[in-house]
Amino acid sequence: MTMKMIALGAVAILAGAGAWAHGRAGHNMQQMITKRVAAMEDLIQATPQQRTQIEASRDTILKALQARRQNGQQQQTHQKLMQLLTADQVNPDDLYAVANQHAQAIQDMAKVIVPEIVKVHDVLTPAQRKTLAAKAQEMRERHQQHQGGFGGPGE
Repeated sequence: MTMKMIALGAVAILAGAGAWAHGRAGHNMQQMITKRVAAMEDLIQATPQQRTQIEASRDTILKALQARRQNGQQQQTHQKLMQLLTADQVNPDDLYAVANQHAQAIQDMAKVIVPEIVKVHDVLTPAQRKTLAAKAQEMRERHQQHQGGFGGPGE
């Protein structure tokens, strides 16, 4: 349960990091992530030692996401899917191959991200983890209020 709580607290950071890594939010995404991490550190009144570990983990995750973006795998996967889906016939095995490749890329990223989440978890107190979990739940609920279907919110 404790790991789940810290994972929820990391969701905001990782979601922002993921968007940055995919280039959806421009060059200021790294600054936004840094500000959000700092706000979370302030929220839980992190000690200097805790801040050092949290920021080191943040930097490790961002570097891994940036490296993934720079290797062009995301763009190559998208191009391959478009090629397959616009062909006169589609071979399910080809689609499975793309899906498996994407799943492997996610597993590879998890090998970097999960140990960093564990490091952050281990440096925080139970009360700090509880505060982060409550904030993550609040953010999740706020996010869900704005979701909708193809036509926008409410559909």
